[in-house]
Amino acid sequence: MSVRTPRRSARQTGAAEPGSTLRRNFRLGVLNGAIYQGGEGFIDSGTVIPVFLSQLTSSNALIGFSTALSDMGWLLPQLFVAPWASRYPRQMWLYRRAALVRGGAIALLAALIWPLGDHPAALLAVFLVCYSIYSFGAGFGGVAFMEVVARTVPRERLGSFWALRMFWGGTLAACAGLVVRQVLRLEDPGLKYTILFGLGAVICSTGYSLFAGIREPAAPVTPTAETPLALLREGFGLLHGDATFRRLLMSRAVLSIWFTVSPFMVLFAVRDLAGGPRAAGTFLMSRVVGYVLANLAWHPISQRYGNRALMRIATLATSVLALAASGVAFVSPWSRGWITAGAAVTALELIAFLGGGAHSALLIGYSSLVIELAPAGGRQSFVSLVNTFLGPTMLLPVLGGALVDAVNAPVLFALFGLVGFLGFRAATKLPRTRPTPEAAIGPRAAAELVTGDEP
Repeated sequence: MSVRTPRRSARQTGAAEPGSTLRRNFRLGVLNGAIYQGGEGFIDSGTVIPVFLSQLTSSNALIGFSTALSDMGWLLPQLFVAPWASRYPRQMWLYRRAALVRGGAIALLAALIWPLGDHPAALLAVFLVCYSIYSFGAGFGGVAFMEVVARTVPRERLGSFWALRMFWGGTLAACAGLVVRQVLRLEDPGLKYTILFGLGAVICSTGYSLFAGIREPAAPVTPTAETPLALLREGFGLLHGDATFRRLLMSRAVLSIWFTVSPFMVLFAVRDLAGGPRAAGTFLMSRVVGYVLANLAWHPISQRYGNRALMRIATLATSVLALAASGVAFVSPWSRGWITAGAAVTALELIAFLGGGAHSALLIGYSSLVIELAPAGGRQSFVSLVNTFLGPTMLLPVLGGALVDAVNAPVLFALFGLVGFLGFRAATKLPRTRPTPEAAIGPRAAAELVTGDEP
């Protein structure tokens, strides 16, 4: 039996749909996030990628750039895609095409790792090409993805939607971490990375197909600026005149700081503290377990205190944890030798665990707020512009790698931890969410999303 819901404008989430369609879309979205994150666990940019690349190059700057590709690819293309995509009443077709390209690119990389195993320069070039296509394909599909989520998930359920995706996705990624740890023990480097990238390609593609099954409602066409340049000018106007835009941007940028610290923390444990390749798998498991378990707390906090509270917690935590990593390095055998190398690695794994929890909080808070705080009639341009302005922050791992080459990793941890407090200050000034009465789908329909019961 359908539930009648009020008509809403194109900018509001959870367009009027029967309760069964709302539930179906919600579940497919959660399953997509869960399976996709499980697949990404096999090619994790913070652990698997830097360890893989450390066997192909000694350049920390290049390793930092490569670990940043995933997020750069998600953010940077949206400026160019949004003006074009906003002309269409439906967005799913764009997501499907981007997913096909992404799955093909990572599958091709998996197929070429073993044959090119004795040619590191060629394999490095192939990796950069395929992984760049995979990463930037996310940006082309990302505009459509966020718009479909905004149209199919009721606003009051956004926090739950992202938290459930991250809880189950993190659970599957933790399972992937167990597999990664065992696969990295194989002697043949070509075989083990072929297995990891192959599993990543198959499982991520399965996740894409689930999201592609969502029933997207058509919406009135509300074009953004006609050209990327015009949209960029609009963005600079927001940056100058919209405090909410600036604060959301600065608080989300703290995650880029953590993404810079995290891979070099792993490499510091593996190389400088002689943790070995198995430590990379343990770091992945620690981070993912923290990412998963923290959602048990983030979900009720989001429901009770709002997503702004999550942004405050996450930005403060990541800054403090980066400083803590520097402190652990200082007391380790690398410097003072006040604790053993094993104890230092364990302490860094604990930091990775807590960092995983902060990571999930920041993603839940930002992914919800960027939709909730978008101005009337301008959601697609607002989301695309925030993400575009975040794009340059994805180059921070390159700067971080250069800093590690020039000085050392603990200095990187301390410096970036201090910079993170600027994002925390911005998060404390974010406005409260202002839900509009017409955005609600009604208590009975909302209850259906939780219980699955028909009225």
